[in-house]
Amino acid sequence: MPHSMFCLILVFFFLSTSLAQENIFSKNRFKNIIIFGDSYTDTGNVYKLTRRAWPLSPPYHRGRYCNGPNWVDQLRGSSVKNYAYGSATTDSNFVQGYTIGNVPVPGIRQQVQNYMKGWNSRFVSRPDTLHIVWIGGNDFIFNHSALPNLVVPSLMNSINDLVAKDAKNILVVDQVPAQYIPAGLALAPPAELAYLTAMYNTLLNASLHSIQQQYPQTSIHIFSINALVTKVVTTHSDYFTNTTTNCWNVQNYTIVKNCENPNNFVFLDNIHFSNHVHTLIADPVQKFLLPSYAVNSASCYIRQA
Repeated sequence: MPHSMFCLILVFFFLSTSLAQENIFSKNRFKNIIIFGDSYTDTGNVYKLTRRAWPLSPPYHRGRYCNGPNWVDQLRGSSVKNYAYGSATTDSNFVQGYTIGNVPVPGIRQQVQNYMKGWNSRFVSRPDTLHIVWIGGNDFIFNHSALPNLVVPSLMNSINDLVAKDAKNILVVDQVPAQYIPAGLALAPPAELAYLTAMYNTLLNASLHSIQQQYPQTSIHIFSINALVTKVVTTHSDYFTNTTTNCWNVQNYTIVKNCENPNNFVFLDNIHFSNHVHTLIADPVQKFLLPSYAVNSASCYIRQA
């Protein structure tokens, strides 16, 4: 086959694949995605707040707490507005979160309030708008006496704020399995962390189910990041050569690299996931955006409240 003909076929193949993917994503159920969260989700808000001081980029990727695009960056076919800040808690009035230089960041409730006061709030009650809420364990990090029976109600205030404004679609991410997070293991025994995580998720599930029953006009779903990360860590798949320790150490806001390829690790640093894990997180969320989500693999991790 002549070289020119081969090149034309190759170009046609890539164009066809690209157009097919674009056509699939153009059928998303949700045109607008509004996101609230912490460093697992932040796509540069703390980086801007600290005038590019943190997260240190490079080696972190463009202000993400990741070595590449995070799960939000990898979503396709919808307009995304991201209010997430690294170090955020459920509510700054409950527990204040801080980033480098002791700079306070808005908690989830403050992020929701900023959204409600802004131009994007016109999307809140539209059926093609999805609100995603993912908060990790910062309440427990900044206040060691905080317990799930206080943290979950604090988070639910933000969910109630969205429901009160007639939000039609809400996706809430549950708590990561703290018993596997390197930073968590430095604070408490694995059994204690597993117990607290299970308590948190049980309370979260019950609270969301209660709101779903009370407000049937709002569709509330739960994304079990707990199940996903547990599977990744415990199955020892071919994706990762290390599922227990972190590739980078953060010491006095400097990065010490302990490995050559972070994507062989589940944990990039002592809290955050590698880019490869973020791709695994983005996959079920992307499928949830499609009309056929109920019959695809997203339903393994995402369910009705």
